[in-house]
Amino acid sequence: MTGIKTLSELRSRLELLLSINTGDAYISSTAETEDINDAYQQTAYAYDWPSLLDRVGIVIVANLNRYSLPATFRKARTVKSLDITLTETEQEFLKRARNSYVIDQIQNDIIINPIPTTASTPYTLSNAESVGNAVTIELDTVSGLSQFDEIWIDSASGTDEFTLVSSTNTTNTTITARLDAAKSASDILYRQKEIIDLMFYKTITLLSASGDTTLLPAPLDFIILHKAAAIAFERLELFDEAKRHDDIWRVRMQEQWLAFDKSSTGDVTHFSI
Repeated sequence: MTGIKTLSELRSRLELLLSINTGDAYISSTAETEDINDAYQQTAYAYDWPSLLDRVGIVIVANLNRYSLPATFRKARTVKSLDITLTETEQEFLKRARNSYVIDQIQNDIIINPIPTTASTPYTLSNAESVGNAVTIELDTVSGLSQFDEIWIDSASGTDEFTLVSSTNTTNTTITARLDAAKSASDILYRQKEIIDLMFYKTITLLSASGDTTLLPAPLDFIILHKAAAIAFERLELFDEAKRHDDIWRVRMQEQWLAFDKSSTGDVTHFSI
């Protein structure tokens, strides 16, 4: 579960924490929104929250070692190329470090070694498909696909997903698989073992509209506000109050991390197949 309190509700609660009087210029001001967003960003990046973990496939091009990362990429958790786990290294060691990768933060690229020599094989959907646990998906070909292959569907509508081939039918050129989101004709799927499989922590989008909510677990909604209060009190040079709220933020955030870490929740539940 992600945040359930809107920006408008977060503003109201922050004003209570700060004991703001009705009509004060701080209410719904740019400064108030900036304080909340600063606190939101610091909270989001303080720990590796499971709700910020994402997974995407990157199609391999033969004899190419550099690929664009998602626009929301912040840092990698795991990287696999052709189903082999890669280890992060430094640029100067990449050529000598087999099964490794480098993140180019300037160009937002990932560079891998070894260089793949074979491109990912595409399988194109013949028809639009609906959500279901056992969807029969017609393809242009099923050659090379087998039962229990993990696949990644690259959807033109942005509903990319990983799923499992339950069965194949060579006569009808179909597979059966679970779909978590509807797919369109001409969407393309790939075998997981033929792509770059990237699991990463994503960046957040700052709150702006009154109805915006955070991407963090719901219990963190009000914990964020203690950090926002600390930022506001610090600006007013009320350092004792700033420290009190900052201490509350740190303790309560750590308590929530212990409740949401992977030892008790798994990396992220919707990745199971």
